[in-house]
Amino acid sequence: MYRELVESSDNIIIVTDPNFNIRYVSSAVVKSFNIQPDHLLGKNVLDFVPSEKIEDWKKSLATTHAAFTGEISLDVAKGKKAYFDVHVSNLLHRYDVQGVALHLHDITKKKQKENDLIRSNQQMDQVIYKTTHDLKAPLMSALGLVNLAEKATEDEKGRYIQMIKKSLLKLDAFIEEMNDFFRNEKLAIQRDLIGIEEMLREEIENLHNLPEGRKVSVSFHIDGETPFYSDTIRVKTIVTNILSNAIKYSDPKKSEPFIRISVLLNEEFCQLRIVDNGIGIDSKFQDKIFDLFFRATTQSQGTGIGLFIVKDTIQKLRGTIDVKSTLGEGTVFDIRIPNQIFQPVEAD
Repeated sequence: MYRELVESSDNIIIVTDPNFNIRYVSSAVVKSFNIQPDHLLGKNVLDFVPSEKIEDWKKSLATTHAAFTGEISLDVAKGKKAYFDVHVSNLLHRYDVQGVALHLHDITKKKQKENDLIRSNQQMDQVIYKTTHDLKAPLMSALGLVNLAEKATEDEKGRYIQMIKKSLLKLDAFIEEMNDFFRNEKLAIQRDLIGIEEMLREEIENLHNLPEGRKVSVSFHIDGETPFYSDTIRVKTIVTNILSNAIKYSDPKKSEPFIRISVLLNEEFCQLRIVDNGIGIDSKFQDKIFDLFFRATTQSQGTGIGLFIVKDTIQKLRGTIDVKSTLGEGTVFDIRIPNQIFQPVEAD
């Protein structure tokens, strides 16, 4: 009955001999590590303990006959870790056992939520600081220009009004980025039928309102007629940010600046490839462009939050994004978003 209780538990039970070699492992190890228990028999349990904790464990085992607890992380797959609360019972002094019994309780989901909360709080601190700074600059600029316009001649007022408009548009763009950020963090994921052609036409029209927007040729091609289901607001956020970036960082030295969009639709995914011949991204910055508030160039006109929002949004949709870029030649973004044609997206 005791063995049946142990074997039916989701917690991993390990018993060692006096030299800490494993002589029993419960079958729960299969679920967590995809390893059969008999493959671990005879191995030294300390070989699996993180190196920074081994000395503490040895000291505790040497100085106390009682139990002690701790938390460890273990590799369960390539690039993935699992976290466990560990209860270690020192039974070395017991003649009928003469070993150590370990009880491992999987807390990976709890740990992930804690890490997500820490990350969210850190991001929020950065966003609040950045927001107060970046809202103030265009606002003070607009107020200063209003003061100048009030004293200007009729001929000069038109020029000041255009400058005020530019400052207010910058302010509006920043507020919209903040909306995207908080919307992506807080709103539940929706399942909508998305007209990708209509969305692209609308976004291309909106690009004309950006500085230099009418100077860049934008075209798109859609391959496939499969209905595409995903979250309309989030997909639009992805497309808007990447296209507006391509406009902002177009190359004024090129006689024919362009953005080319190709879309592949099938039952599994919607794949977007967005190619431009803009200024490109230096190779040393390409692994950082999705970091919050990172700017890869002094030519930057944005806040450094747009591409962070893009990647965070794609991850929420369980998609992928890859970037390839050559400085002075242009950039390619490859985006793949799961098509929820048969199943709705489940919120985290």
